[in-house]
Amino acid sequence: MNYLAHLLLSGNDEDVIFGNFIGDAIKGKQYQDYSGSIQKGILLHRQIDTFTDSHPIYLQSKRRFYKNYPKISGVITDILYDHLLCLEWEKHTNEKLPLFIKRSYDYLDTRIHQMPPRITPVYAHMRAHDWFSRYQTIEGTALSLMQIGKRMGFGSSVGDSVLEFKQNEAMFIEEFNIFFNEIKAFSKEFLGNYWFNGAS
Repeated sequence: MNYLAHLLLSGNDEDVIFGNFIGDAIKGKQYQDYSGSIQKGILLHRQIDTFTDSHPIYLQSKRRFYKNYPKISGVITDILYDHLLCLEWEKHTNEKLPLFIKRSYDYLDTRIHQMPPRITPVYAHMRAHDWFSRYQTIEGTALSLMQIGKRMGFGSSVGDSVLEFKQNEAMFIEEFNIFFNEIKAFSKEFLGNYWFNGAS
């Protein structure tokens, strides 16, 4: 899953939100260097990624990009799932998307000084170009994919993957909603059952 979905799945605890946001940059047992609630967010991030990467519906969506984008199909699917989350937002939360985006940026702005060096420039670029709002349109999503493709050495043609998405949009939407309902339940259960033996 990509950043917007990770944030929504974090619940309302700000330390959990922060931990989930920086999760990609925290390797191995490095999570133990953080306080209990931040650890919880980091581990939630890992659980979400594991759940997603092995889920048959996500893999079904991802397979549609194997032929033309075999080495970057997962990245494409993650970005498009954030686009689908924007499209289907009101089915998954009562908070309005613009308010959620503003609240997320406002909060993360206060934690920039705590972000790992690997995450700080990513967040600065995300904030400057408003990735979360960009995902609301297919044009903005295509631009994000084009830029990611170029940055990863696959060329700007990665942005054309949205054409394949549009050809199967109804199917993607159906798959996404089934998947996201399941991952919401999974994340809620993890957060409810997580127990930290130490100071938070």
